[in-house]
Amino acid sequence: METQGGTRTSRAWLYRGLAVLASLGFVSVLVVTSSRAAFVDTTDNPSNTFSAGDVVLDDDDAGSVLFNVANMAPGDSRTRCIAVTYTGSLTADVHLYGTVGGTGLADYLDVDVAVGTGGDFASCTGFSATSTLYTGTLASFGASRTNFANGLGGFNGATDPSTRTYRITVTLQDDNAAQARSATAGFTWEAQNV
Repeated sequence: METQGGTRTSRAWLYRGLAVLASLGFVSVLVVTSSRAAFVDTTDNPSNTFSAGDVVLDDDDAGSVLFNVANMAPGDSRTRCIAVTYTGSLTADVHLYGTVGGTGLADYLDVDVAVGTGGDFASCTGFSATSTLYTGTLASFGASRTNFANGLGGFNGATDPSTRTYRITVTLQDDNAAQARSATAGFTWEAQNV
């Protein structure tokens, strides 16, 4: 009987000890939690928006070719103008380059490219050159002016709206080797923001 009573008493003390430890742990949690409290305030800057600018380039050719010349004779010359307009929201540089093909006539076609103001696709009347961009053969133009990086400048720092007119003159050399040959050319103006 005494042993049983002693065991009950030991258990009672054990339970009491566990209860005390649990209470101490709970109080510790409360103390730690309450010690983390702080004053709080915020400020914000809401509704931020972002939009991309654009680079927009157009010309006044209305889908027509600049040159369509047949049966050129030695010394024949053709001059055409085209107005290129930049309307993008970003400041840009505009360069001219091209592609050349055919059966070898490009070696005998002298080309002069000038940039300026006035004149348009319909007529070069009123054109005033600000600089000459290229003088050489059509073949050399096609070989050396192939992309934006090596293209002809003359229209840098373009802003909306900006227009430059390009006057292109093509002349057939007086060389018997040019007979019955042909040439094709494509002119490209490209704008890149700066």
